[in-house]
Amino acid sequence: MAKHLICCWIWALVALFYFEQALSFNLDISKPTVFAGPPGSYFGFSVAFFNPDDKQLNILVGAPRANTSDQTPSTVTERGAVFNCPWHKSGSCTQIEFDSTGKMQHCVFNDRKNSNGQQMEFKSNQWFGATVRSSGDHILACAPLYQWSTYGLSEREPVGTCYLKKGNNIVEYSPCRSSMYMITFSSAYLFFNSVHLLKSLWKFGIYSEESSSCFMLVDKRKIPNTTYVDHFSSNKHFISPFRKMDLLVGAPLFMDRGSDGKLREVGQVYVYLGKGGFTFNNVIKLTGSEIYARYGSSICSLGDLNMDGYNDVAIAAPYGGQFHRGLVYIHNGRPTGPNPVASQVLEGTWASASMPSSFGYAMNGGTDVDQNGYPDLIVGVFGADKAVLYRARPVISVNTTLDISPQILNPEDKSCTLPGTPTTVSCFTVKYCLKANGKGAPSSLHFQVDLTLDRLKHKGAIKRVLFLHNKMSHYSKNMTVSNSQGPACEELQAYLIDDSEFRDKITPISVFMEYSLNYKAAADKTGLLPILDQSTPTNVTKQAHILLDCGEDNICKPDLKLSVVSDQKEIYIGDDNPLTLEVTAENGGEGAYEADLTVTLPSQADFIGVVRNSETLSRLSCAFKKENQTRVVVCDLGNPMKGGTKVTNRLSTLKCLHIYLYQKLFFLNVHLAVTRHDLHCVFICCILCRVSAPEQVFLPIANWQPKENPVLEDDIGPLVQHIYELRNTGPSTFSKAILDVQWPYRFKNGSLLYITKFEVDGNMNCSSNRELNPLNVTVCIPQSKVYIYIMCECEYNGLCVSTQECGNAECQEIKCWVGRLEKGQSAILFIYSRLAVSTFLKVKSIHLNDIAKP
Repeated sequence: MAKHLICCWIWALVALFYFEQALSFNLDISKPTVFAGPPGSYFGFSVAFFNPDDKQLNILVGAPRANTSDQTPSTVTERGAVFNCPWHKSGSCTQIEFDSTGKMQHCVFNDRKNSNGQQMEFKSNQWFGATVRSSGDHILACAPLYQWSTYGLSEREPVGTCYLKKGNNIVEYSPCRSSMYMITFSSAYLFFNSVHLLKSLWKFGIYSEESSSCFMLVDKRKIPNTTYVDHFSSNKHFISPFRKMDLLVGAPLFMDRGSDGKLREVGQVYVYLGKGGFTFNNVIKLTGSEIYARYGSSICSLGDLNMDGYNDVAIAAPYGGQFHRGLVYIHNGRPTGPNPVASQVLEGTWASASMPSSFGYAMNGGTDVDQNGYPDLIVGVFGADKAVLYRARPVISVNTTLDISPQILNPEDKSCTLPGTPTTVSCFTVKYCLKANGKGAPSSLHFQVDLTLDRLKHKGAIKRVLFLHNKMSHYSKNMTVSNSQGPACEELQAYLIDDSEFRDKITPISVFMEYSLNYKAAADKTGLLPILDQSTPTNVTKQAHILLDCGEDNICKPDLKLSVVSDQKEIYIGDDNPLTLEVTAENGGEGAYEADLTVTLPSQADFIGVVRNSETLSRLSCAFKKENQTRVVVCDLGNPMKGGTKVTNRLSTLKCLHIYLYQKLFFLNVHLAVTRHDLHCVFICCILCRVSAPEQVFLPIANWQPKENPVLEDDIGPLVQHIYELRNTGPSTFSKAILDVQWPYRFKNGSLLYITKFEVDGNMNCSSNRELNPLNVTVCIPQSKVYIYIMCECEYNGLCVSTQECGNAECQEIKCWVGRLEKGQSAILFIYSRLAVSTFLKVKSIHLNDIAKP
């Protein structure tokens, strides 16, 4: 029964809040105050603020499994306790006495008995301190598992009980000991005309001191399995008639489908924005992000953390985060409801050996414990027997202004003089101001201000403007600003360097200002540091422009045109004759700043220079540049290239260098805006010559007889030698050519030309797809190689390769890979074979004209 009730309380939550815009970023996580209780006592199961008088404000922490104080002997085990902890003394908590009724009865801390000596109540494991609430000097603490026996030991009723304490006065409230009415895991009470409102786990009841009667307000109802609603919390605006009330409902076991379609338990909080009274708008849903974290297990109204007039909310996921140590999400309030994106996430750092630490299982907020003007937050960690106080840091809002005058810089208007020189320069004024406002912050705030000129120009680039007093582009200053007073300002002079030192006149001159707060100097006496309002950026940028020759709007609209004429339509790869491009650039619009003529060279081309021997041509300054793997020629057309300007020049020379045989097109990119000029590169490459020795063979051969098993190559037949020469007559150099020879090997199951070997001379490697000399006959080694040179016509076919079919004969392929051949070089293939006479004697006729072809 007890386990069932505990689970119901853990997972069922409802909270009432008032939402408007806020940014909850200022809870101090660097130095929280940590309170520790007895091990295993569930210290931190409930938390509350306690303000007994105007001079002190403490923390109340419930420990429902704590034993009775050692100074007070008792037979009750795990009676539970409530501790009072001064917020500024970490760990120094004292137990509050509630059940000391010894002067009136004999029970003291033990279980009470009736007049017959029979036990009437059972306080062991009653979970006293499971609920703790406070208002002013009143403390309400409840034991929801407290049991009472009306008819003797045979029956026990878990009616629960609560104690209300004010100073030394203690009153117990357990009004329905005669019926099944339980008080309470979670209680919300109001003192209103001496009527005390106690809310139980399942029912609402009103108890009147005058009548001592028990009334039922809401009957027990069955709750669906997917709904978890039981815990009400309120803030100071709960009964205000001037503000609308909003309702938050936690569903920590809510399941949502992920991207894979599978259900995931992530938790959800439903937000109902009030329309007035108890009517609400459509629901807003806040969904957790971690599985099994139980997002929405507890919800806490934080009040206005940054003192902007609006309230915020904390939502706990007690089993989220690393090692499931717990998370508390701080959500901003807005006019349209809480921001679904948390602005701050508190993380539990305590581990527990026996159970999860449950960071955030209990929370309480909306009270300013350190009196700095900002409400603070208590987070219970009952699994680690701890409670944590997070104090809100004062928020400082900074308003910055940056002005540049004039915003159009005229290089000709040189009204300032460089210090220590007679040089006059064009100057302008930079003025910046800081105004700071922060409740609870010191009266004087110290900032560091940094100014950077021409920030768009990165490190190493020429800065076009500098400060006049130090001739640098950066300036820093420590500035003191009075809190909530007028702005603090400073005015500086800067100047434009001579336009001969830079080309870029179009890019805006960016003036960048950023500031940072000296936090240590602004800390309070406890060491708490303020924080800058994160809704306001800590930097500001303004821009100025250089006066251009571009009309009243200072925006240039050039009209650039480009034409290119080549003195050749075709160029020969390897030829020494130059290629000259006549390029004409014209601007028909307003001034064109940083106008360049760019020629992008292909990898097979080289650049010689600019033609300067003609008076009709413009004198351009051109430079050859290599950027990564791209080679370009860049010519300056003027800065600006004024409207109506026409520039003509000739670039010489571009020549084709080494190029592979399969490349046929040669591209030049000549552009102001990219325009491609195409030329054709023509190959004049190779001549293939071939010869057979002898050219003819006459059969039968005199004094020759065939042998069935030949031993010498002469036993097969007479020698037939083929010579193939690949000769480069220029002007181009080529490489990666292939010579492919189809050799007639067999005919009708008989050999035709039996190859004994082949040889090469020159930059060429060859191989055969069949075994050479498979009969392994003895091959004669000639004394010297015979060269036969034959005059032949050029047969250019793109790749210098000719192929013919072998007809009815079976071919043997000899493939040769030709390397780089310069003009005048050649590569030669020698094929030595024997004519198979025996095959010819068996067949009446064979046509051998051109039977072997490369």
